[in-house]
Amino acid sequence: MKMIKLSPKEREHIRMMFGGRCAYCGRELPEKGWHADHVKAIYRGWPTLPDPNGLLPGRGEDMIENLVPACAVCNLFKSVYDLETWREEIAKQVERARKKSSNYRFAEAFGLVAETGKPVVFWFEKWKEEK
Repeated sequence: MKMIKLSPKEREHIRMMFGGRCAYCGRELPEKGWHADHVKAIYRGWPTLPDPNGLLPGRGEDMIENLVPACAVCNLFKSVYDLETWREEIAKQVERARKKSSNYRFAEAFGLVAETGKPVVFWFEKWKEEK
């Protein structure tokens, strides 16, 4: 599947959609090094492997209207998840860290980190409310 090629003007428009911040976590985006993420993922994996979301290769829309600005960390973690599945995966990270990271448990024992139980709210959702 051929990817759309964004012009510099289109990339800058996408980068500034949410105040120059990642649509998901809200980090400031540099002029270079950020990703234009497909909200509705375009799964380009091997057709013989099952996708966790049941997407078929090329199922998302490779159109500028399906793109939002994302930091590399968010875009790579999001992968082919739809937004609600990804929100659930993000919410599981504290418990995963607690189970698998002795560094996390050590920091937690000294009160350096604490679970808040807050819901996962994406930056673009906060941005909409502020507008």
